[in-house]
Amino acid sequence: MRIKICGREGYALVIIMAFMSVFVMMSIGVLYLVNTEVNNAKRQCDSTKALFLAEAGIERAKTTIASTGAVGSVPAMFKLSDTGVLNDTRLDDAIINIQADALGSNKFRITSDATVGGVKRVIKSEIIYNPPSKVFDYGYFLNNWGWFYGTGITANGDVRSNGRFDFQGEPTIEGEVYAGQGIGGGENVQGKAGTVEDGEYIYQHPNSPTIEMPNIEDLSYYRTQAINRGSTVVIGGATVISSVYGDDAGESGNIVLIGTPSVPVEISGPVVVNGDVVIGGTVTGQGTIYAGRNVYVVSNIEYYDPPSSPRPPSDDQDDIDQWVLDNADKDILGFAARESVIMGDYTSGNWQWLVDNYLFGMGSEDVGQDGIPDTGDTGEDDSTFQSQYEDLDEDAVFDDNYNWSDVQTQGDITTYTNVPEDVDGFSDISTDNISKVEGVYYTNHAYAGWGNGIVFNGSVISKDESIAAYNSITFNYDERLHSRYGNDPNWLIDLRLPFSDSTGIVGWWEEAP
Repeated sequence: MRIKICGREGYALVIIMAFMSVFVMMSIGVLYLVNTEVNNAKRQCDSTKALFLAEAGIERAKTTIASTGAVGSVPAMFKLSDTGVLNDTRLDDAIINIQADALGSNKFRITSDATVGGVKRVIKSEIIYNPPSKVFDYGYFLNNWGWFYGTGITANGDVRSNGRFDFQGEPTIEGEVYAGQGIGGGENVQGKAGTVEDGEYIYQHPNSPTIEMPNIEDLSYYRTQAINRGSTVVIGGATVISSVYGDDAGESGNIVLIGTPSVPVEISGPVVVNGDVVIGGTVTGQGTIYAGRNVYVVSNIEYYDPPSSPRPPSDDQDDIDQWVLDNADKDILGFAARESVIMGDYTSGNWQWLVDNYLFGMGSEDVGQDGIPDTGDTGEDDSTFQSQYEDLDEDAVFDDNYNWSDVQTQGDITTYTNVPEDVDGFSDISTDNISKVEGVYYTNHAYAGWGNGIVFNGSVISKDESIAAYNSITFNYDERLHSRYGNDPNWLIDLRLPFSDSTGIVGWWEEAP
């Protein structure tokens, strides 16, 4: 038998067919991969859209809570087509589901989900209504000019100003320095803030972002809080303020609160006084007094049941957290003035020197568009009141430099409620030898005063500051005030301190559908 062997043409055909088969298979594979990638990209796009929609649900709930302080009006669901925002049918018709729950003490949890193209995203957020302002994260905070002039000045904790911060002498700062404008004399600073690495002061931060100060021109929110919580001020078993003082007929709206180690002033919750508050001596409790005018610190103010120490044992965060936890039930009080905090005997010669050299050169609202003096911005020092951005205290009245009418009590001290016997004038109840002031002090205007080796255990927050003392001044920041704890749903201490933002985010996370 003869076997016929194919020629070279046959071999070529076999090779071509093999290559075509491989090509077809590769083409199918490439098309499959391309299709898969297209689908993955589409699914990823849908996932991103669903995430944005779920975030929109969070923002919708936040806006509602910001305006009402409650969850009752938060919608259970909505569509973007209801707002006419987009023209994307898939997005317009996507349903956003919202669940809002009150956690208590102005805390809320929001759950929002949305589905696009079969992809579902779920977001949860915890927010706080009217959170304490971050100005309370500092032992000393000034909206305008911060200044430490003197070797005897010490700050244990961070300090900050929205304007310049200037240093003279050799002040010690065991913390960090933040300034919205420049820092002058930073080379004079001792302690942690004076640390230099590679020629830079690593704990000094000039040109930092400004932090908006709260405004308490309108005390209606705090009045409502006081009434709802049944807040009180009690001395020797007698209630001298029941939530609000100065509303009833016959009340002057001005009150004197003097405590002793055996009979302290007991403050529970936020209380509102429509006029002046004159305070001194031993105090106890957890709460904040809001004054419709000035707060007068006339003598030492000391806690009846203070923390175990003014500061945690170290700057280690674990030590700070433990110190806060250990002292959660100890005395912590706030004093907030709609006008100013006046410390010491303003009728003394010391005060005459203080106001002539410092205080009476401060206070003008002719500060320009940025709201901070000495920056030379648009509208500053032009003798024209631009109410839209220069009305710092929002009272619709232009404030010129401070004068004696801003410092003095608005009436004869003998006419104030609860004034001690044998007091014929302000000097009978006040002293310039104040050496200890405990609590957090906030004012829309100035903190001004005189002391002798004075120690502040808490915080001082104001727009302007004019504090002088013989010997030394020490600021010990009370870590229990820090927003690190104030924004936690399990906040240890709720003083109802002044706030800047209507809502603040405590936490934000995504959960699997």
